[in-house]
Amino acid sequence: MLEQEPPFLNQFTEQERSHFRNLALIRPQLPSEGQLALVEGLARSLNSPRLLTLIARTPHWLLHGPVLNALAQNEATPEPIRRDLEMAVSLFDLMREADKAPLAYRQEYAEGAKSLYQQLPAELKPIVKQQLKQLARPVSATGVTQELPPLPSDDQDWETLTTPPAETEAFQKVPLRISREEHLSRAERTLAPEELMDYLLEEAEELWQAALRNPMVTEDILCDALPRSRSASLMEEVYGEARWYFREKVREAIYTSPACPVSLAKDILRTRELIAFLGQGPRNGAELHRIVSLFSQIEESEYQYLTYWAKRNAPNLLRVVKIFYDRLQRRRTHTATGMSPTASEGKWASLEERVFMANQATQPDQLIASLKDPDPQVFLVVLENPGLSPREILAAIPGMDVIRAERLASHRIWQENPAIAEALLHNIHLSASTALLLLQRLKTPRALLEVLRDSRLPHMEVKQEALEALRQIYQSMSTQERILALRSSGGELIRQLPQEVLKDEDSLLLVVVDRQLDPSILLRLARNKQTPRSVLERIAGHPILMAHPAIMSELLLNPKTPREAAIRIWGLLSESEQQALLASPHLPATLRHLPA
Repeated sequence: MLEQEPPFLNQFTEQERSHFRNLALIRPQLPSEGQLALVEGLARSLNSPRLLTLIARTPHWLLHGPVLNALAQNEATPEPIRRDLEMAVSLFDLMREADKAPLAYRQEYAEGAKSLYQQLPAELKPIVKQQLKQLARPVSATGVTQELPPLPSDDQDWETLTTPPAETEAFQKVPLRISREEHLSRAERTLAPEELMDYLLEEAEELWQAALRNPMVTEDILCDALPRSRSASLMEEVYGEARWYFREKVREAIYTSPACPVSLAKDILRTRELIAFLGQGPRNGAELHRIVSLFSQIEESEYQYLTYWAKRNAPNLLRVVKIFYDRLQRRRTHTATGMSPTASEGKWASLEERVFMANQATQPDQLIASLKDPDPQVFLVVLENPGLSPREILAAIPGMDVIRAERLASHRIWQENPAIAEALLHNIHLSASTALLLLQRLKTPRALLEVLRDSRLPHMEVKQEALEALRQIYQSMSTQERILALRSSGGELIRQLPQEVLKDEDSLLLVVVDRQLDPSILLRLARNKQTPRSVLERIAGHPILMAHPAIMSELLLNPKTPREAAIRIWGLLSESEQQALLASPHLPATLRHLPA
């Protein structure tokens, strides 16, 4: 035990005082395995910056790799210390990658490690050097004796040891300034897959173009980069390069990318659907008609891939492909006039012309007009048009009558689309039985919450089923998934599922500690009388509390708020705010009789 406890212990909780005494007791000793395990657990779980600073300033504990890693991963570790420790962890990772790299590339890794080592603070360099020696021993063992720094004495200045460094005293990382030419050269020559991926994901066109010229670019790297890229030009560049154009995985990656231009995505989709029909052969007249319709929609650039597929899988169809390719320009001449009125006669297109255009149209306004055509036959035909996308259907769904909504809900293709099913559920003309079937296709809390929020829906049984489905989804989620759902819903889950959410104490505690949390969630939790006491106590210590007096008031009016936390918050209020709360009949008696 300490002869005289330092003054800052008065600011600690009883548990933190106990942790400090244990750390102070074992600090001057050579640590055993059990003591190192204790220090590692504290470094990973403590929320006290002073105690974490004490652990970080004990060199013979940091020699134990898991302790250093735990401090680097703990968000409560003071930022200057955590930044330096994260740099050390990055150095260890770089050295491990260097061991696995080919001999020709190890020099490049060595230069990067040397540069990173020079940025470490002086007091951390001996610790990192010793840990690197420990990493090297499995390769060339020289002994089992561990070199430890001098052990500290019993008489220490605890105030200084536990005071976190100020930001101005911390080591400031200076970003390496690399010229544009060096970036371009590195993008063309880098051998590290992660760095090559970063260049492919750059928004600057010259950087990803240089990365595409890198011989290390493979099909797998492209398939990973394309769905994550935000550059539409990259999609068109890769699509236009012959070595990638004929690869099915690359084409699929382009099609699934959010940045893929709509026209390019439609071209790939039409070709894919046409190949699927040609591969199985038409089984009836409707499928034959669809094949002809798809052929009329294929762009000239896609005929190369279609010919490539036919040569490999169906040589007997090469003549068919050639016939449609030769007729491509002539068939396009009819696509621009079918939906417009005849100017000379002042009449609209006939039903036959409208049906023809519903089958052949490619422009969004033409497709939407066909979906809204007063004749149901036109509506049924346009649903089979390969140029029709969910975007046009979603634009037409709000104005659909009961017949069209029911037919769309039962369509063999579009009924499987979750976005269309979700939009149809908000159509007030949909029958209850159809709505219950579509409800089974909603798998996300957001979609179900939208159904529960919609006050126009006439069927109560649909909302009851949506609530039950939401409850089952929430109960099947992991803790992390529940936290994400609570954040994204803005606390709406708490209103819809109060019993399930408020009983999930572990998830709520993790939600509350988020520094970027939406204050409306804290307000809902502070107001609700079913919120666990531990959660209310955690809210009372949240840094956002001082900026939101409404949360403070709700905590004080909630009888479950722990008395110590309520008294502390009461002292933070101004006299006028206290008087306003005293006028409320819901203020607990323990606070009502506190001195002003």
